[in-house]
Parts: sequence; structure tokens; C-alpha cells
Amino acid sequence: MSVDLAQPPYATIIILLVSMAMAFMSSLINSRFTPREHREKLRALQSRIAALKREKDDNAKKAKSTGDRKLLKKVRKQEKQLLQLQSQMASLSLRQMRVLPITMAMFLLVWMFLTGRLLYWTVLPGLFTGAETVAYLPWITGEMNLNLFYWYLLCSFMSGTFFSRIFGLTGATE
Repeated sequence: MSVDLAQPPYATIIILLVSMAMAFMSSLINSRFTPREHREKLRALQSRIAALKREKDDNAKKAKSTGDRKLLKKVRKQEKQLLQLQSQMASLSLRQMRVLPITMAMFLLVWMFLTGRLLYWTVLPGLFTGAETVAYLPWITGEMNLNLFYWYLLCSFMSGTFFSRIFGLTGATE
């Protein structure tokens, strides 16, 4: 009996494992290249931004209902503070982008081995063409057929969130 690995359920499991391995490696690389202090500073900024937003929103509601000009002035100051904190957060977050070339190269290599293509060029015979159904998802109208791209994307989001939480990376802490 010949087993076709490009057909469900084998393809479903293979893509799930590949996306989990990629998310694990990406999170591992990100955690090693981003110092702990940097991640803690980002978390602290996130907390300060969330607290300031809540306080600003409460003050804005009170200022609107009471017509208090002092409170409205305070709300404007808080908005400026919030923008400053958000710009600090953005600059710190951009520093994490330095691992993007590493993870992109890793993704392109894995994608090449799965599909046999590197961008638009056929490099080697791949396991999947990308068009065939590799997974079935229960849906409201029956079942949804997912091709390689959509199944990988879904698995990647789930496993990326999972491993980000395990490694304590920013964006998955709240």
C-alpha cells in the first residue's frame, strides 16, 4: 500500500508539525536575540500605556459629563504622554525586527522544500503544489477545504502565539 503524504490526513499533520517547528525556531531566535531587559522594558511600557489609557478615558468621560475644563486640560496632557509612550514602544519594537531576515530566510527554505519553489522559480520537486486540499475544517455550511497556504497560516498563527507565550515574548503577554 502506497501512502501519499500530500493528501489528508498526512498532509494536515505534516504541515501542522512544520508550522510548529518554524514557530518554535522563530520564537527561540527572537528570545535569544532580544535581551531580557528589553522584553521587560516593553512589558512595562505596555502596562503603563494601558493604565494611562484607562485613566485618560475615565477623565475624558468625567470632563464631558461635568464640563470641567481643568480635567479636559489634564486629558490633553495625558494624550500627549500617551503618544510619547507609544512612540517609545514603537522604537523598542522595531529593534526586534532585526531577527526578521533570519526568520524570513528560514521560512523561504522550508517553503522551498514543501512546494519545490523559491518565490516563482521551480527549484526542486516538492511534496505539495499548494493548490490541493491539505486539511478539512468543520464549518457552518459543512466543511471548509484548506490548501497549503491557508492551513499553514492558521497553524502558524496558533503555534506562534503558543510559543510566544512560552518564551515570554512581547505581544502575547496580556
